[in-house]
Amino acid sequence: MPAKIPFSKYLPNNLSHAIPYPIKLLDEEPFSDFLEKNGYLSLSRKLTLKVFSSPPEIQEIWQQWTRDSSVFDLWNVRKSFWGGYHFDPYFWTIIKQKGTREEVIGVLPLWFNANKRLPTDTADCDSQKYVWFGSNWPEDNIFFVKDAELIPLLLTAAPKPLELACIKPLSDYNFLLEFPGFANEEEKKYFLDLSKISTLDDYLAILKKKKRYNLRRDRKRILSLNPQIIINQSSHLEELFNLSIKRFREIFPDEPDDQSAFEDFRRKNVFRNLLKNATDYQARLISTIVNGKIESVEFGLVYKKTYYALNSGADISRYSGIGVFSNLLVLEDALSLGCNKIDFLEGDNNWKDSWHLQHIYQYQFIK
Repeated sequence: MPAKIPFSKYLPNNLSHAIPYPIKLLDEEPFSDFLEKNGYLSLSRKLTLKVFSSPPEIQEIWQQWTRDSSVFDLWNVRKSFWGGYHFDPYFWTIIKQKGTREEVIGVLPLWFNANKRLPTDTADCDSQKYVWFGSNWPEDNIFFVKDAELIPLLLTAAPKPLELACIKPLSDYNFLLEFPGFANEEEKKYFLDLSKISTLDDYLAILKKKKRYNLRRDRKRILSLNPQIIINQSSHLEELFNLSIKRFREIFPDEPDDQSAFEDFRRKNVFRNLLKNATDYQARLISTIVNGKIESVEFGLVYKKTYYALNSGADISRYSGIGVFSNLLVLEDALSLGCNKIDFLEGDNNWKDSWHLQHIYQYQFIK
């Protein structure tokens, strides 16, 4: 249990038993003005706080509260991250007394990232912080609450340092933009609406002339090599790791901080778990083989007609244009599966803006 970091002078580190909501927290900066203006005092008097951390409890809570609208809402997906990192879960819970019965009305599903900080770490590093259960990598995060008005009380009492990334920008959360620490993410989240796209040519037609020419040129270059396209060969996931690591080392040979996430064996285990746990969603691996060698691999998940393009690896230094070719395979695969959207996730990665993708900004909270 991550008891090394104190929450506040009004809260004990061990909350395995419910305690009254510490009303004095409402007078603390920087939240006091917001809480007073919005009349949270009377509500807080009716509440207690408790933490759940045992595996059966947190699974039951997650499955009770999740909306299952995004692949990242699924327990099997979050369990895949947990199985990779093994950080302590910490489900911060608000309870309301209803007669003799206790009703859970809000949960902040967290874990404590126990990674040791390094001298080179920046202030926004996830290490030694409370973050979403499943890390700050999964997107479309939502607050588990009966009413969105409870969110400020959850966040005010929550442990710190706390960093909640990739919060789904629901209209119910717009009022939180006035809450200290709550803001838009700096990076865009990209997606492609496929509702009016039936073929690859339909997509290419919406691009500017020069971009359309460049993508077709790169695709034609790889097709001239007579590549073999393999779908869902699970062993090729390991080659995705190798290709990603190789590419980052080529780009940043003297910058060890700018490296592939797969340099960490735990991230590899997360993706192995995502492949293994694919029961209520579909996993997709698309491999491009040239002259008998795997030169690119795409990994995605499909859920409720949305194709989530999670990661890829390609030997771009060996075959110019193979990254473009591989991305276009994702589009064709999504269309063949009848998907109506591709979620390309957050971050431009030096290509998404130029591909005429739509975007939104997710929310974040830092304390």
